[in-house]
Amino acid sequence: MNAHAHCLGLDLGLAHAGAARLRHATTPESVRITTWHHQTPALPADAPIGQVAARIRGVARWAVGRATTDTSLVVIEGPAYAAEYGYSHERSAVWWLVVDQLVRHQVPVAVLPPATVKGYIAGKGNADKHAVQAAVHAAWPGRGLDRVTNHEADAAALATAGADWLTWPGPYLEGRRGAGWLRKAHWPDPEAIRA
Repeated sequence: MNAHAHCLGLDLGLAHAGAARLRHATTPESVRITTWHHQTPALPADAPIGQVAARIRGVARWAVGRATTDTSLVVIEGPAYAAEYGYSHERSAVWWLVVDQLVRHQVPVAVLPPATVKGYIAGKGNADKHAVQAAVHAAWPGRGLDRVTNHEADAAALATAGADWLTWPGPYLEGRRGAGWLRKAHWPDPEAIRA
């Protein structure tokens, strides 16, 4: 196993996005998790199409830039078709652009529907953002995850699910790991995983 191998979680959006890198370790205590938050000003409803396209490219470039040659797996939150907030068409463009670039760079990608991420980390598929943040902090105590944005917390939950699927050490979910939830995700062929 590459000493720098890591699982990357991505929670994408136009105005806010989160990323989390969970580095593989031989002992659960030495697992390192790093998060990033990407924020850009909200687009006006009448924004010119070129400005919208530039925003989509910018968010995608930021997200794909979190992946490195040491990324074993990227776990990305699936589309939220029932979301009540705007710009679903544009968010879909970001999502597909990121997935396309990762796949073209031969980075293995897993997709977890929003309810699966919430159920995995918080135990309920309809858990709210606060419950997810609390569950992420409880899963990784002492890692500063009590101070991250909800987008970073979602990304950390995604990275944790990916590390769990990869069977990497992570004792903080022992006894309540959501194996049933993980079966609801779309995982890449295990042969494609980078060691």
